[in-house]
Amino acid sequence: MTRIRFPDFLLVGALVLLVLAGAGGARATTQTHTVTNYLTHCGGCHGIEGISGRTFVPTLRDQVGWFVCSPEGRDYLVRVPGISMSLIRDDQELADVLNFVVFRLGGSSTPTGTRPFTAAEVHKLRAQPLQTDDLMALRAEVLSRARAACPH
Repeated sequence: MTRIRFPDFLLVGALVLLVLAGAGGARATTQTHTVTNYLTHCGGCHGIEGISGRTFVPTLRDQVGWFVCSPEGRDYLVRVPGISMSLIRDDQELADVLNFVVFRLGGSSTPTGTRPFTAAEVHKLRAQPLQTDDLMALRAEVLSRARAACPH
């Protein structure tokens, strides 16, 4: 099996996304920038398709949407250190990445009617990053409560 190095993937992915952006105008350019932000800042750990390896890093694909079933879970997604302290400093760009993760990668786990993240929401919540000695335990607790609140 040939393994593609992450930087090689970024180069190929960026070229594909640039071609797609040229075909779709401003909306495609925003989507391209969002996907590039995800690949650059999140995809190395969470996987380019939202499927992480067998590590402590959670898989996003068809799972991350469960968090938005409760206000606590929704807040968690923004306040988790990898997001709240992200190098993506623009709140709208970070909201766009969160929306990509929840609506595209979250797939069937994201409830119908979920409202998108906004720049104002991201700005407010990222100013209060989670502080815990056991992020894995906190994540499991928040996810359990959120899933119990899910309509599906």
